Amino acid sequence: MIKNFYLIFFVLIAGLSDYSVYSQDNKLTGIDNGKQNSAKVVLLDIENSIAKGNINALFKNLSPLTYFSLTNGIRGYYSSNQAYYILEDFFKIYQVISFRFHSLQSEDGNPYATGIYFYQYKGKRESSQVYVSLKNTGKSWKITQITFN
Repeated sequence: MIKNFYLIFFVLIAGLSDYSVYSQDNKLTGIDNGKQNSAKVVLLDIENSIAKGNINALFKNLSPLTYFSLTNGIRGYYSSNQAYYILEDFFKIYQVISFRFHSLQSEDGNPYATGIYFYQYKGKRESSQVYVSLKNTGKSWKITQITFN
């Protein structure tokens, strides 16, 4: 009888300790995955915004100071308000045909994505390599750099 008691006690303790470790591991990876997923969600939202030429949707993801390097020669850091007008002019001149990210890195602390922007410029179809990087502002991920070259 006492042997059975110790056996049951041992099994319960072993099971609870495994459950505790399992719970802690999931809690830790859950936090990391939350950040990763939110960066990935923002990058996919950016992809959709660029594909539609939707400046308003892209604007909400800009950081207060974003670096631009664009096909039309614009290079430098711009406030989000300036960036709105820069992007508005860019999408009018380089009209999007299609866009999709082909490489997406959202697992580390510096998420980024690259893709190809197909556009029409003066009646000709052309393409441009796109690079977008994000930075965590504490509450959300924001664009710190956009390159269309």
